[in-house]
Amino acid sequence: MKGIVTGSSRGIGLATVELLTKHSDFKVIGSSTTGNNPLDNTNFKCLKLDLSNGDSITKFVENLEDVKLDFIVNNAGILIEKWDASVINMKQLKKTFDTNVFGTIELTEKLLPRLNSKAHIINITSDWGSFSELNFDEFQPHYKMSKATLNMYTKLLAKRLKDKNITVSSLDPGWTQTDMGGKVAPRLPKDVAEDILNLLNNEVETGKFWHRGQIKQW
Repeated sequence: MKGIVTGSSRGIGLATVELLTKHSDFKVIGSSTTGNNPLDNTNFKCLKLDLSNGDSITKFVENLEDVKLDFIVNNAGILIEKWDASVINMKQLKKTFDTNVFGTIELTEKLLPRLNSKAHIINITSDWGSFSELNFDEFQPHYKMSKATLNMYTKLLAKRLKDKNITVSSLDPGWTQTDMGGKVAPRLPKDVAEDILNLLNNEVETGKFWHRGQIKQW
């Protein structure tokens, strides 16, 4: 299987490419804003990608040459607001959407012609982008709105691509030990990587929202 994992230089992205490339049948192309990655594996290469920059997205796709893809894991994302912030800051909102929404969607749309039949697109979203979140509050509004939008894109894209036998999923990683989640989070990046691998290795219903191997409410 050949595919792409964005934001693969740290956290969930790095754990995912480390896990996938342990399997000889996986060939993975990662991305980082610098083009650098700590992973050294013959089944992996990293390309430079800034999702907030349309020219960078175009160049990234061009650098793929003629590769065909079996999966895309849209993992790259940003959270730039303070944890106790609730007031909308338009500058932060636009910057967040440039990466988490517009850049992710633009990249995905440009990659659609390269997808093989039975390919799988996994959008890493969040329970914070869910309308059924049990502990809903008013904080981190920019990030939450971006992830809610990405969840809707999952549902729309799943409908578009169903006849082409391409699966589209959203994945809520849960509270995870990353730069975003902090060191006290109960889940490790490698736990989420296992969730991603399980989705890729199994035929699942398209257009669903996943958490720890179970379908959850939007």
